[in-house]
Amino acid sequence: MDEHLQKVFDRIKQELNHIHYRWTLYRQMFGTNPSRIELINKTSSNIFVEFQWLVIDHMVMSLSKLTDRARMGGNDNLSYHYLIEKVRASGNEELADELQVELDELTVACEKFRELRNKRVAHNDLVVALDEDGSPLPGVSRADIEAALIHARNIMNKVELHFNDSQTLYEEIILPLTNDGRSVLIWLQKGLMYEQLEDEGVIERGKWRELGDLDS
Repeated sequence: MDEHLQKVFDRIKQELNHIHYRWTLYRQMFGTNPSRIELINKTSSNIFVEFQWLVIDHMVMSLSKLTDRARMGGNDNLSYHYLIEKVRASGNEELADELQVELDELTVACEKFRELRNKRVAHNDLVVALDEDGSPLPGVSRADIEAALIHARNIMNKVELHFNDSQTLYEEIILPLTNDGRSVLIWLQKGLMYEQLEDEGVIERGKWRELGDLDS
């Protein structure tokens, strides 16, 4: 792998790792079991709904960018099309053909993401913004994102296996147990228990304020 191709690959790999990092947080909080959703709804549901939408929008933007054309408006894009172009230029035609098949499938999986990106997330399409004629936009499910991520991983792992004889388990990213999505929910659960103990008179009501004034 030449120096430029290596830089392109490394930067996309970093981007894909970040995508999986955020998606893992999302799944830990919203995609594991109904009891976690119930806990969120009992505590700070407004905040977490916003967080949920921010992560979904991030996934829509990130996967759309990865499937952008190799260049737009005279500028090169850090995308899979550009990566495959450079793989082909390096003389690895067979690998480039394999990657293109995978990218074609990823592009299909990302069609609704790209529509959302172009009309709502990255741009304010007037018809959509004003809700004229119903202006329907497709919804995004966890299954849609998971399906797209499979193809995104496959492209990178085909390249890495070919050039470096190794692969990366993007989907098995390890987060610190005390600083991940589940740990946030544990603190929420502890907060509910603290409130219950206050109601039962086991703990002096408002004693938690001794830890500091949140409003000063």
